Amino acid sequence: MEDVFDTTGRPPKGWMHAIFHGGPYGEDVGRCIPGPPAPELLAVPLAEGGVHTYRLWTVGSWSDPEDPIAVYNPDGPPVPPPPLTAQEKKWLRDGRQRDGLEPVRLDAVVSGGRGKWDPDAPTIEAMLAGLRHREYLLLQRLTDHDEGDWYLQVLFDEDDTYEVVHQAGTAAEREGTRSASQAAVRDAVLRWAAEQPTWRTALEWPKPGDES
Repeated sequence: MEDVFDTTGRPPKGWMHAIFHGGPYGEDVGRCIPGPPAPELLAVPLAEGGVHTYRLWTVGSWSDPEDPIAVYNPDGPPVPPPPLTAQEKKWLRDGRQRDGLEPVRLDAVVSGGRGKWDPDAPTIEAMLAGLRHREYLLLQRLTDHDEGDWYLQVLFDEDDTYEVVHQAGTAAEREGTRSASQAAVRDAVLRWAAEQPTWRTALEWPKPGDES
């Protein structure tokens, strides 16, 4: 990749800012990459030979939506998309209210920041089916800011199993399970999104007292 840096606050046309965690670019400030959109993978040649692979974690902005910043992690444990913060949820609610639109009830996003607001069942099913190894699907309820970050998170692991994590309100209410059945995971995800109380029965969850 061509070495392009920006110290003016605005990258050249066809480039965007990026932050790298670890690896050969870990200490770089002002480095730019081609985009947007930001590449999912970046392979960086190493001086001693071989390459170092970075995976896109998320795309955000410090202050200017017109200046997106790609955040990359070194090739290691996959990182889930971050849930919306309380401030981000407030901005979303206020913006929808100004536009005369109904509040967003559900946010769905996969690794790399490709997301949908209030997706229907076929859209959620397609997002789940489209997961590649090491990618996540995150579903977050936005119905009441006092409820905490209620979410359901699915990782498609490299052994073709799905790790499903559910959190209801606080970290103490976080639990996880694993399944090799895409059909069972799809059933649980779709029921959860539709707020059906039977969603848990589609998967086997640890019993109280079991080690996680």
